[in-house]
Amino acid sequence: MKIRITDNLSYKFVALGVALVLWMSMLGRKDSTLVKEFELQVLLGQGIELENRIPPIVKVEVAGPRVALKKINQMHPVFQVDLTSAKPGRQVVELSRDGLNLPIGAKVLSLEPKEFTVVLREVAPEGGR
Repeated sequence: MKIRITDNLSYKFVALGVALVLWMSMLGRKDSTLVKEFELQVLLGQGIELENRIPPIVKVEVAGPRVALKKINQMHPVFQVDLTSAKPGRQVVELSRDGLNLPIGAKVLSLEPKEFTVVLREVAPEGGR
C-alpha cells in the first residue's frame, strides 16, 4: 500500500491551521503583573535581637503567567530575610528575590523597600553575670 502526501489533505490543512492559531496565540501572549504585599520576617541567630524597628511590609511587583500569579495570590505572603549568621551592629540589608518562594515562571519586577537598616545586639543571658 502506497501512502501519498495528498491523502487526507483537508485534515492536514485543518491541523496546520489549528497549529498556526495556537502558535500565534502563544507568541502574542503577554505576562500579567501583580503587586502584592508580603509580611517581612527576619530570621535571627541565637543570642541576637533587633534593636530597631523594621518595615513590616514589602511590596513586590511580580510578572508571569496568570496561573503563577493565581498561585501567588493563594499563598501565605511572607518575605524572609536570613540574618542568622549576622554579627551584632548596624547593617544595611538589601532585599532580593531569594526571600520569596515563587512559582515557576514568575519574575520579580520590583521590591519596595529595596533595602532597610537593622541594628543587631547580643542578648544578655538570663540569670547570668
